[in-house]
Formats: sequence, C-alpha cells, structure tokens
Amino acid sequence: MYNKFLFMPLALCLAAISLTGCVSTQLKSMGTLPMPTAHQPRLNPESKDAEKVVSVDGFALFNNSWTNTDEIYGGGGSVSGIYRFGGGLSPLFTSLTVGGYGGNVNFACDKKKDCGEGYRNWLKHGKNNADQSFWGIQERVMFGAEFNIPANLFLGLGGGAMIYQSGGDYDKIRKKLDKAFRNIDSDNEHVGAYLLVSTWLGYHIGQNGKYGTISLDMSASNAFIDDNMISLPMNLGYFHPSGFHGGVGYANGGADVFVGKSFQF
Repeated sequence: MYNKFLFMPLALCLAAISLTGCVSTQLKSMGTLPMPTAHQPRLNPESKDAEKVVSVDGFALFNNSWTNTDEIYGGGGSVSGIYRFGGGLSPLFTSLTVGGYGGNVNFACDKKKDCGEGYRNWLKHGKNNADQSFWGIQERVMFGAEFNIPANLFLGLGGGAMIYQSGGDYDKIRKKLDKAFRNIDSDNEHVGAYLLVSTWLGYHIGQNGKYGTISLDMSASNAFIDDNMISLPMNLGYFHPSGFHGGVGYANGGADVFVGKSFQF
C-alpha cells in the first residue's frame, strides 16, 4: 500500500512531462536589459550639506547577451536626479533615473542552457532570427544610504523599483513564438515593474577626493533572473570633481560603456 502512494505521484509527474515537455525556452523583454549607469557617490567625502545633483549620460551597448539572445548592438541615454540629505541624515539619499535605448538583437539559444526542440528548429530554419529591432525605456526609483569607512573607502546600499516599457520587431516575434510553441515562455510583458536592490563600494582618490572617485556597483532584481541563471550586472565608474564621469558596465557576457556630466546645485 505504501509503495502505491509513492508510485502514483511519480506516474503523474511522468505523464505531465510527456504531455508538456520538460524543456522550456525563456525569451525576456529587452526592456529589462540593465542600463550601464553607475550610482554617483558624494564627491567630497567630508561634506554633510544637502545636495541636488542632475546627471546626463550617454551609453553604447555592444556584444551583450540576454536570455536566449546575442549580439546586441545599440545605444541610448539617461537623466538622473539625486537628492542627498544634510546634517545628521547626510548618509541618506533618494534618486530617480529615466533612460531610453534601442538597437538590434539576434535570437539565440544560450550555451549554458537547453532550448525546446521547436525553438531550436526555428533558429535553424527561420528567416527572422537576426538583426531584429528593439527599444526599451526604464525608470528607476531608489532610496539608500552611503557611509565613509577608513582608508578613503565608502560603502553604499539602496533599494527601490524598476519600471520598464519595451517594443520593436523583437517583441513582436517573441510574442508570435509564444503562441506557436507551447514550450516558449515569453517572459515579461511590454510594460512591467520589479523591485531593485543595489550595493556599491568605492574609493576617493587623494585627500577629500581631490583627484576623483571610483565606484563599483552591482544590482539585483527579479528582472535579472531567468529559469537557469541569475545575472548581477556590474558598473565601474570614475567621477571627476568637475562633474565629468565615465565607465564600463557588464551584464551577461558583454561590456558596455557610458559617459556623462553631472551638475550639482
């Protein structure tokens, strides 16, 4: 009798696999692609004044991969606003970033994953696999704190939300694939929202950051998780006291670049 109770769930699972298949293919919205923008810290580590900072950035995307896609080429820009509290609350800040980007992308099957047979056949024989246009818009709202620690180092942590919108030929085709193959998981709609957490570690070069500041930040969100892998996009930025800055970003196998200018009020 005990063996029968063990056998029945196993039989049901095998039947479910035989009917639905065990391999699914996830195609994520390009609107969730992480933008290569780094959080700007206080440029003067000894300042406890309230600050309002506006930053304008441009960035280029190339040779990136994003969940069964590859060879992503494009670019875009973003505008950020940061308010840093003063006095005893000086470690605290709140920020808003709005960015837009676009380009071309190829459908693919990630090497570290398996894909449904129908999707693999479509990749092999299809005519619309490459150079599909896409565009995305992201809004990021964050609240956090940043603390100076010995040896000119600083550490920060923030949390908030990421809202995105997306479109283009890529989104149109992945929607058709979702309907054509039962094992296609066309994850994310054209509009969505996710929680976002970010942490960063940096170094002020020279006394009170006289020669600038270097910051390495890493973000985590449900938007960056798929069925086989977690992506933790990283951005390394250099910020000059004049407000000019630049850096590189890494997300899922590609290095992007960004440059910009900040204005403090």
